[in-house]
Amino acid sequence: MKWWKKLLIAVGILAALGLGLIGYGVSKVSDVYEEKIQPDMQRYVQMTKAEQDEYVIAHMEDLMKSIQSDDTDEKVKLETEAIEKDPASRQAAVEVGRSMCAVLLSASEDITSKLSAADKAKYEEEGKALEARGKAFDKAVEDYAASKSK
Repeated sequence: MKWWKKLLIAVGILAALGLGLIGYGVSKVSDVYEEKIQPDMQRYVQMTKAEQDEYVIAHMEDLMKSIQSDDTDEKVKLETEAIEKDPASRQAAVEVGRSMCAVLLSASEDITSKLSAADKAKYEEEGKALEARGKAFDKAVEDYAASKSK
């Protein structure tokens, strides 16, 4: 998947995390990014890893709704249940959320210009891992479903 597709996915997901402005068009997304997402992301980079994980977990329901909008209700229910009941699925979902935030951070010159080279590299690597982490999440949910049906 190309980087710009990942960026669009991440922008859409974060917009759905409580901003509710996906359908307003590109210009509105830009305004929303500058007014709401960018300050959230500026706070995000100042958080510890544990605080970042808590941030992602706090927005997990909206995150799942936004990335699964085209899937069947049963699949969404299974993923939600797996996140709630299975520690491996929950951790995989947190990693996906961290990657989505990292994609946004890496694309923002305003935020990355204030980061150290090590932090920039860390967020770039997390962003690049989005696809792999998404597959790991799908696998964790599949494993949960298999263990549940036994």
